[in-house]
Amino acid sequence: MALSRREFVRRFGAGGAAVASAAHIIGYGREELLAFTGEAQGQRPTGPVAIRLSSNENMRGPSPKVLEILRSHPSKDLGLGYPPPNLAAFKEAIATFSGAKAENVIMSTGSGEILTAAVMAYCSPDRALVTADPSYSSPNGTARNIKAPVKLTPVDARLRLDLEALIRGAIGAGLVFLCNPNNPTSSVHTMADIESAVRTIKTRSPETGILIDEAYLEYATLPGSGTMAKLALELPGVFISRTFSKAYGLAGMRMGYAIGQPATMDKVGRAWGLGSLNELQAIAGITALKETVHMEWEKGENKRVRDWTQGQFKEMGYSSPDSQTNFIFVNIRKPAVQFRDACRAQGVAVGRDFPPMEKTYARISLGTMENMQQAMVVFKKVLGA
Repeated sequence: MALSRREFVRRFGAGGAAVASAAHIIGYGREELLAFTGEAQGQRPTGPVAIRLSSNENMRGPSPKVLEILRSHPSKDLGLGYPPPNLAAFKEAIATFSGAKAENVIMSTGSGEILTAAVMAYCSPDRALVTADPSYSSPNGTARNIKAPVKLTPVDARLRLDLEALIRGAIGAGLVFLCNPNNPTSSVHTMADIESAVRTIKTRSPETGILIDEAYLEYATLPGSGTMAKLALELPGVFISRTFSKAYGLAGMRMGYAIGQPATMDKVGRAWGLGSLNELQAIAGITALKETVHMEWEKGENKRVRDWTQGQFKEMGYSSPDSQTNFIFVNIRKPAVQFRDACRAQGVAVGRDFPPMEKTYARISLGTMENMQQAMVVFKKVLGA
């Protein structure tokens, strides 16, 4: 849940000087709360965990310039709202970044609300949700809550979205959810592959909505991968969701957005409450979008850590798909719960179960190089390598 305006001011202080001491607000996101079964909802897992590799958080944090703008933003601007002074500028910045107009943008307190709204807008007891299996499960939960059928389509042999199977399942469906890159399998499809699938679905089933979740796209290095924003602007009922929670390092600030045609954005925005962004979120987002040099560094550093980590597992004889995200999905050849519990006992948290592959695969988020070097000692002990 997003912080209210009052709570932001209380925690950050009138001039924002408390930002550094409240770094956990920026760094942690929603998925952390789901990482361990048996934990009370709304509480962060407790226990002897020194390294958290469970929630795909960006352990390097946001750009230093984002932190600086939060510290220095005039306190008078925090009291000038309804709406916050820079909210319209934030929407314009997102639109410019995406090659769109402000009318093509809806913003939310984290992209999770957009995923919920998409299912609410397009699915019903007569209109199914179609999604990969495994994939990010939030849309599934929403669909089941509103009694909408869920069509699960297994990933292919390379643990990528099976686009042909998703096309077949889409006929007459309410919404197709394409998580690209996919969570938890870490795989990505090229823009050409996604465009072909989307156009085929819209030709065969014009009323079906298509949501392309690009939460991890900044980390994709596969040639030909990229955003489908242009296609979303062209086709009705097609839209993308993006987040500031991953590569931008702002998970705890809860900022997300969607891009699509105005009628599509209106339909999604009316289906479910998307939250109300505040002034600090707006200035942080505007600054983050301008930080292109920092983003290139973040991508490169994540790839360096990713290549090293996957190489270590490969040397031990444990395979994983070629990751295009800030996490890896490793075939540890044992139940994820056993691996998770053993790692946790030694101070390392890794991801929750991801059915139907939880008997053999575990998801491990990528921290800093130091995090991974320390965690690898634990992984080798647990796996007997």
